[in-house]
Amino acid sequence: MLRILNICLLSSFVFVAMAQRHVVVVNLDTHLPIEKVSVKTNVSSSVLTDRNGMVSIPEKFDTISFRHLKYLPEKICYSEIADTMYLVKKDMMLPEVVVTGLNPDLKKAMKKNHESMMLSNNPNLLTFDFANILDRRARRDRKHYRKAKKILRDWDLAD
Repeated sequence: MLRILNICLLSSFVFVAMAQRHVVVVNLDTHLPIEKVSVKTNVSSSVLTDRNGMVSIPEKFDTISFRHLKYLPEKICYSEIADTMYLVKKDMMLPEVVVTGLNPDLKKAMKKNHESMMLSNNPNLLTFDFANILDRRARRDRKHYRKAKKILRDWDLAD
């Protein structure tokens, strides 16, 4: 009876050992193994990778997470896991970038252009052009010019 019990116990250890899956955790850029990565599944406790980047995880789980101080954390589901897991270094990430819409050079150029337009279209001079009266495109352009002039004036008042 004791013999049967020992055989059952040994076979259960064999089945538990076969239900493990091995994953290697490596650096994305260098493809070198990463040591001491914390690997945790939703069905087991946290395990650290060895110096070869290998870790044994359960065969069945829903999600798995990889954490290391120098690398970005990863959390993936069972269907996405492969035999090799690549982690990205934190210092490889770009810093935050702030984009503003105000370019001082552009503002100066627009102001200079506005001043030259104001000087060239002096209302004190009386001019008469009969062809200009009949030209629809010129009337439309003058209308757009007046709108643009109003917008530029509003911008100047806003500053």
